[in-house]
Amino acid sequence: MESTHELTAPKRTAAGRVLALLDAFTQGGSPLTLSEISRQAGLSLTTTHRLVKEVLQWGGLELDESGRYRLSCKILGLASTSRAMVLRERALPHLMELHSRTGMSVHLAVRDRDEVMYIEALRAHPNYTGRSRIGGHFRLHVTATGLVLLAHEREEFIEEYLNQPLKRYTEHTIADADELRTTLHDVRQQGYAVAHQFVSPTAGAVGAPIVGLDGEVTSSLGLTYHVNQVNPSALVDLVRVTATRISRALREKQQLDPRTVDFNRRHAGML
Repeated sequence: MESTHELTAPKRTAAGRVLALLDAFTQGGSPLTLSEISRQAGLSLTTTHRLVKEVLQWGGLELDESGRYRLSCKILGLASTSRAMVLRERALPHLMELHSRTGMSVHLAVRDRDEVMYIEALRAHPNYTGRSRIGGHFRLHVTATGLVLLAHEREEFIEEYLNQPLKRYTEHTIADADELRTTLHDVRQQGYAVAHQFVSPTAGAVGAPIVGLDGEVTSSLGLTYHVNQVNPSALVDLVRVTATRISRALREKQQLDPRTVDFNRRHAGML
């Protein structure tokens, strides 16, 4: 029997249903029960059970000791060649330096539809598993990295975003379209964003744009601070300089280690 969602939503293709199943893990976290996957993906239990079995046999899912499902390392292997992972590799030395220098949480982010997604997170507390983890999502207007990305989007996208309900996490979250429009203009002009107590009354963040090879801003750098310990204005230059270094690293031609070249040749039977 089909779920109410499946009956009322536009009919999805077989591929669309599989993608919805995989997307459930970005929305609901991992690991998930069969019922949780069904709810997050908007699929009936019968459809979910069948698709989960197929993806499990393919190797895209695995069962943990409690009988819940989680994404397998095969998904990570597929993602390893993506543009986001190439960006992460180029940025990582600079992220580590900023994290070591400040002792604060550092994030590398890209836009995923109307949300910011973290593709790297170096945290002050390694046991943290909240929404700012690697692969975690937040709406664009509530984080410093998200504000930077939103500010550099095309005008049509910004207006479409501003026409949506703007979720408020604290009294400091910007949830008014006109105020947010002004803030985005300021972010573009000054080259950084500060999200002071936007998500939590005890934390804030500074974000700066990373410029890609095509001159477009498709990623951003963020540094999270404790509001009672640090003045965010003291962090702005540090974050902007690090973002500039990452932008420069993206433009530099990557030089392979001679040992890597030798291994590749041997692996291909050229030596």
